[in-house]
Amino acid sequence: MTFMKTLRQAGLIVEGNSTRSVILRLPGIAAEIGPIKAATTRVARRVSNFFHAGDVVENYEELENCDLVLMRVPDESVTRIVREISASKLDASRISFALCESWLSSDILKPLSDRGAAVATVVSVPASARNWFAIEGDFAAAKRVKRLLIEAGAYAIELRPGSKYLYFAATAFAQTLPRALFVAAQQALRIAGVSGRPLRSVIEEMAQGMFRDMSQGSRAGWSGPLLDCPEELADQYEIHLRKTEPELADFLSQQLRLAEPYAPQRAIRKSKKALVEQIE
Repeated sequence: MTFMKTLRQAGLIVEGNSTRSVILRLPGIAAEIGPIKAATTRVARRVSNFFHAGDVVENYEELENCDLVLMRVPDESVTRIVREISASKLDASRISFALCESWLSSDILKPLSDRGAAVATVVSVPASARNWFAIEGDFAAAKRVKRLLIEAGAYAIELRPGSKYLYFAATAFAQTLPRALFVAAQQALRIAGVSGRPLRSVIEEMAQGMFRDMSQGSRAGWSGPLLDCPEELADQYEIHLRKTEPELADFLSQQLRLAEPYAPQRAIRKSKKALVEQIE
């Protein structure tokens, strides 16, 4: 059926399993959803019933009264759907399209922007307490999506167009790579005789201490044994680590070398010859 309501509504294009969508599960989203377009009306009706929102439409042209269209589809379907929208008679020049919960950049939506649409992508930000999202794309689309997310009870940050690769790097640095460091820390503590609940507690305290330091500023908050332990004593410990646990010593020295460009000179001391030179 044709959907004719107010202009400032959000449409939804769905494929795949959208019931796990973090965005579509936000408390305030349902009230914003108007027309829902899927591969079949049966799928669109199932989505509408699940989220208790929206009206089923059969054609892309029925999204014409939307100023924002959310696309919650698998990555492998994006190119085809963009091609279908571009081939339709939908006037995209007054619409912002947002590809939701995908690591693809807004470049994938270029055929739509060539038709005058504003485009953006949205991906979740790892968070423990409240839903956060990062938006990358055209200014107009990013602002519209951000307003929708905030009104739905979420937080959002805007990335410059074409900068999603930097967000990818940031999440790798902050979320994925540190796990290897904490695994190494756990291993060292286990060898030292710490296990079970005390092991988990001390690692958690170390992590929280690091975040407290970071809140003081990227450089002002540096602390820990590389600053606090007397240099001569630290060198002795590092020599002993090399003799007893060479794999941990290798990993530590590699990480110190990698961290040097991003740390104050005192935190990554160049005088660590006792550890570093033994590897060469």
